[in-house]
Amino acid sequence: MAGIASPRITKELPLGKEFMRAAVDVFPLALSVFTYGLAFGALANNTNHFTMLETVLMSFFVFSGAGQFTILSLLQQDATLWAIAISTFLINARYLIYGLSLGRNLAPCHRGHLIWLSHGITDESYSVGTLESERSRLGLGYLAGAGMMVLLSWTLSSAAGYQLGEFIADPARFGLDFAFTAAFIGLLVVLLRTKSQYIAAILALVVSAAAYHWLGTSGAVFAGAAAAFFVGVYAK
Repeated sequence: MAGIASPRITKELPLGKEFMRAAVDVFPLALSVFTYGLAFGALANNTNHFTMLETVLMSFFVFSGAGQFTILSLLQQDATLWAIAISTFLINARYLIYGLSLGRNLAPCHRGHLIWLSHGITDESYSVGTLESERSRLGLGYLAGAGMMVLLSWTLSSAAGYQLGEFIADPARFGLDFAFTAAFIGLLVVLLRTKSQYIAAILALVVSAAAYHWLGTSGAVFAGAAAAFFVGVYAK
């Protein structure tokens, strides 16, 4: 991320300390993840598309909040497997950009570590990882700790939401549907620092809102991300 920052600290902490510091940093965001994880679990139960085990395994291996909500919605519409796969890919395409961004500042590590480390890249872990990379070199332990904390929160809340599904028949009644939106707004605000970043955010909002009418949710997310990426590449 562009911006004025203090000189980086090159000294690296032990993996254990990095892991715990990341867990503490991402904990407030993990709480918001737990909130809309409850909503996903409840919806997975009420739509009768998944068993308890399938819901937990999906949250652990797919690990995509927006993607999993989209899958539930498309299943309700009896969409084809290809439509579900393409829509989920488009929504998750932003993780490609996240990986490119974080990879520039990641400390050297074994290529094999990148396979499981990339599984923990989410909007929340990317947010704290970006801030950490402005303070010092982004270590393997820090990125792993942030990803693991969010993964644990999402998986446990999905299981809890599934069990509470009969009591949370309509997540909107409890405001759980807005928790997802509120979390993203919070992540965005802390990262906006320069003029180009504000322009990217505003352009992404306008483009995604316009694209929604023709391309739906998945296309809107992809279009907004592409617009912001364009500003990031070409802005001085």
